[in-house]
Formats: sequence, C-alpha cells, structure tokens
Amino acid sequence: MKQALKKQKTLSAFVAFGLAAVITLFAASNSFGVPSHEDISDIDARVDMELLAEAVAEIEKDMYSFDFEVDDIRHIKVFNADNKLVGEVSLKGNEVIEDKDLQVLVNRSEFLSNYGTTAIYRISE
Repeated sequence: MKQALKKQKTLSAFVAFGLAAVITLFAASNSFGVPSHEDISDIDARVDMELLAEAVAEIEKDMYSFDFEVDDIRHIKVFNADNKLVGEVSLKGNEVIEDKDLQVLVNRSEFLSNYGTTAIYRISE
C-alpha cells in the first residue's frame, strides 16, 4: 500500500509538473515577439510624440529663419514758432536727411514729441 501511495504521489507530481510546463509554454508562445496591447499603445504614443517634436522643431526653425522686411520708416516734421509746418521728411532704415536746408531746420529746432514713427520738432525764435 505504501508503494501504491508513493506511485500515486509520483504520478501526481509528474502530471502537475507537465501541466505547469504546458501552461508556461503556451503562455510564452502566445506572447513571444508580440507585445501586449498596452505596449503597442505606449509605442504609438512615443512615436506620435517624436513626430510632434520633429514638427515643432521644423516650425520653430522656419519661424526663426523666415526673413521678413519691416519697413522702418521714420517721419520728421518741423514746425516754426507759429505752429506752421516748415519742413517734413520720411526716412527709411538708416537713411539720413540729405536736404541741407531741412537738416539746418532740424538742427536749430527743439524736440517736442514722438508719436509712433513720427518725431515732431519746433523752432523757437
């Protein structure tokens, strides 16, 4: 009877070991090389983030390399003591006043105000 009990225990151990091996092999074969659903969504999210980062970097590069010209026009108006306009000039960028008479008027006048791109001078006599 002890031998039958020993044989039954051994047979049960082999069956349990075999069942465990079969379950492990099936689980390994089903998941081998194929990531789980969560892993796929993580990979998709990572790829989306990388594509988004590349797109943002491209847009920023285009933004900073975009060469645009701003018309930097300055207007200078010179008035006499009676508040009558005696001279006016518009300058672009780094231009200077080329009219000698107007340059003399600006040099003799006092700066009154600046509004936007217009500077107003007045000659006080």
